[in-house]
Amino acid sequence: MTENGKGNYLYCIVKTECPLRFVCSGVNEAKEEVYTVHAGELAAVTSRCAADTYHFNRSTAIAHQLVIQEVMRRFTVLPVSFGVAAQGEKAIQELLERHRQQFLSQLTYLDNKAEYGVKALWKDKDLPFRQILEERDDIRRYRDEIARRRPSETYEARIQIGRLVQEALVSKRESETRRIVERLKPLAADARVNTPRMDQMVVNAAFLLVKGAETAFDVALQELDKQYDDQMRFRLVGPSPPFNFVNMPISW
Repeated sequence: MTENGKGNYLYCIVKTECPLRFVCSGVNEAKEEVYTVHAGELAAVTSRCAADTYHFNRSTAIAHQLVIQEVMRRFTVLPVSFGVAAQGEKAIQELLERHRQQFLSQLTYLDNKAEYGVKALWKDKDLPFRQILEERDDIRRYRDEIARRRPSETYEARIQIGRLVQEALVSKRESETRRIVERLKPLAADARVNTPRMDQMVVNAAFLLVKGAETAFDVALQELDKQYDDQMRFRLVGPSPPFNFVNMPISW
């Protein structure tokens, strides 16, 4: 932090030489003004802060996201991950100057694009287990063997069936993810597959769409929804800041 104990919290980076003020509140409880700090044609959207670390909680995370979404209404953005603070405006200017070409290159690539998240979840969490039993003779044999014997005699068999089921679940999830992403990826400029956040989630992917491609993408997703109607439900979230498609080399 600076001598007076104040620093600057970062939200995103944009391309503009015009000093700006935004009608939204920052992550601080004091609701500091959100404004830009400049270095040539680059600007960082920031607010004054009194802490160099921030605990991730619902209110601060929402405030962070809302500021970026407000900026997105007017600019292509390079979103900064939650919790990044600098020791004042000079440190921000040095960051912008140090990575000028990389930031400008990413802003050019992201221009006229937005991120959309696609989630697919099993409607019935037991469905993949039933499908695996139908598909795998070896797992059915272990199940039947365990059912015929006393629990004290089936320790090894239970370990083995647990391992086989887990491997089969991972394989099924990867197969379904591949099939769904391959259907949607040709409609996007780029795609990222992320780790599912819960056992019931099959697909957790992000797609970078050029403006104007949203309708065709939505139609394709609706077709997948019909195809998997009795198995999965799909969710589309966006437009969102392109966190999955940005590499931000932030260090002080």
